[in-house]
Amino acid sequence: QENALQAATIKLFLVHGSPNGLRTAELSNWSGKALAAPRTEITELLKREELNSRGIYLLTGVDPESGENAIYIGEAENVANRLKGHASKDYWNSVTVFVSKDENLTKAHIRHLEGILIQLATEAGSSIVMNSASSGAKLPESDAAEMNIFLEKCLQLLPVLGITDFNKA
Repeated sequence: QENALQAATIKLFLVHGSPNGLRTAELSNWSGKALAAPRTEITELLKREELNSRGIYLLTGVDPESGENAIYIGEAENVANRLKGHASKDYWNSVTVFVSKDENLTKAHIRHLEGILIQLATEAGSSIVMNSASSGAKLPESDAAEMNIFLEKCLQLLPVLGITDFNKA
């Protein structure tokens, strides 16, 4: 069942003043936080304290073979460490990360979110999903309900941060 989007106040912070540079986004009454940066500012992003926690991340760019939009969706116990491992992949030019301000996201939570996001991006068909497989994770009913709310907020923020890969092609 789909819920209508809730009205929301977005607090968008341009860390260096540039609308396309490193930025953070928060929604009123939400425990999550988004951070986004172009690949050229990855070093600055990796210095952020928020990235030393669990979260989900999206690498977006262009597939060099087809020239089509590409997206990779991942999860990590320590997002900063995981992103360092993606330095060799050449298709991405920007990164968006979602973490929890109250650090209540568990490994199962982020695997669950990752699985749903991979599925949604695949169904939307507006980008090539670079993931080879979706992990996903089964959650207790109460956790799943909580993560569905977290996911709704992520999906509400993504277009504001320039990511339209979840909109139907």
